[in-house]
Amino acid sequence: MAVKPPYPSFETPETMDDFFVAGRNLWPDLASLKDLKFDREQIPPEIVQFLRSTALNEHGVAHYLGAYFANYRNDFKLRFWSAMWTAEEYTHYIVLRRICQGLDADLTEKDFAGLEEGNYFENMMAYLERIKVDPSMDMRMLQLIYGVLQEYGAVIAYTAAAEQCGNPEIAALLKRVAKDEMRHCRFNQVALEAMLEHCSEGEKALVWPQFRAIWGDLEMPTEHIHYFSEIGATDLYTSLWDGEKRSKIALYLSRYFSKYRQYMNSSEII
Repeated sequence: MAVKPPYPSFETPETMDDFFVAGRNLWPDLASLKDLKFDREQIPPEIVQFLRSTALNEHGVAHYLGAYFANYRNDFKLRFWSAMWTAEEYTHYIVLRRICQGLDADLTEKDFAGLEEGNYFENMMAYLERIKVDPSMDMRMLQLIYGVLQEYGAVIAYTAAAEQCGNPEIAALLKRVAKDEMRHCRFNQVALEAMLEHCSEGEKALVWPQFRAIWGDLEMPTEHIHYFSEIGATDLYTSLWDGEKRSKIALYLSRYFSKYRQYMNSSEII
């Protein structure tokens, strides 16, 4: 049986250029974010805990890279993006850790050691295989759909933390991180849309049920590193999503993915 060639991610490299340049421009003052000092008494304890655990998670994003490379296979543009994405999330770690240091709530050696003991690759791959709605589904498509949900969840979490932190300077930094996460969400959308331009009707029909499957059993990346389950970081990450924020997530994601419902009646065999 002939092997179907991989779908191109994008027709031109300019898409990658645009996202790369936007990421570079968002933190021109990164080197200046040193020796920050905040009054910890003004910051709610749950926000301090969120900042510490999320800084550690952003540091650990490198653990995610293996799974992304595996799922993107020989799609070099998506593999390159995943490397870019990892580096940009590490930038968030730098920002968040400097905020934590300014609050006298720095990460510890125990925190980093616990993170390194994780088995993210195996856990994440097992989750994606379990959540996949069709065994023939291209793993790139699944990874991109998951990426839209994951990154928009991050947008909401950082936005909520900014609104609840009680400090304008910290809030401004968290909103910039949220803006970065929104760009990551948008990249996953652009890449998914470009890929679907070359898919059959039957393959497009998998998008809506796959979104519903992930939404019904959403596990944020932290869930797959054992240390985070021990310190409750995943629950903390989503606990900042109040009723309004949860409604916003549901509305945004449903609106985005609902355009693929039209393919659900397709009789075409993949």
